[in-house]
Amino acid sequence: MSQLHYVPSRILRINVGFLLAESIGQSRDIEIDVDVPVSVAEDLMLDGLHGTLHLSRNSRGILVEGALRTHYADECARCLEEASVPLELDVQELYIHPAEPDAPWVVADDGNLDLAPLVREEMILGTPHTILCRPDCAGLCPDCGENLNDGPCQCAAPIDPRMAALLNWQPLAEVARDLPETSPTDPAATGSKPRSRTRR
Repeated sequence: MSQLHYVPSRILRINVGFLLAESIGQSRDIEIDVDVPVSVAEDLMLDGLHGTLHLSRNSRGILVEGALRTHYADECARCLEEASVPLELDVQELYIHPAEPDAPWVVADDGNLDLAPLVREEMILGTPHTILCRPDCAGLCPDCGENLNDGPCQCAAPIDPRMAALLNWQPLAEVARDLPETSPTDPAATGSKPRSRTRR
């Protein structure tokens, strides 16, 4: 039998029967401290889960409040390598008891409430729009596809179109060297006509 390298989502089922048996207003704090990957759903694996949840009994069931911290693996939007995404989940949800047909979150008849679907929903809502392996990720070269985080590729550096005209620019010294030599007193050099002397 192969060794299980993660814990299934049932670890997030919390028995609150003891709290249902108490009077309204009673509460308990529950520590969540899972260091190994947690399979929250078939399409989601979290890299650990930590935090404190405050459970309080009210007239409709159990109110769950607290904050959870976790990481999960996704693809970097720039270099396509695996990125570890940190998440802080703010949890505040009422688990109805006795269960009602249209209630999204309920305490089961055996006294258990399942946090896994709630964690999955909060994780989806809290996921950033752009995932990066690091803030300064250089991404991939658009020509050869090399990961520029590993160093520069062998492609020629792209030329800014605004600077392309300078490639044909000839330095002024070279232009002057190609001009015919002229004397400073030569009228052709100054572009002026010679003065005629007027006799008195």
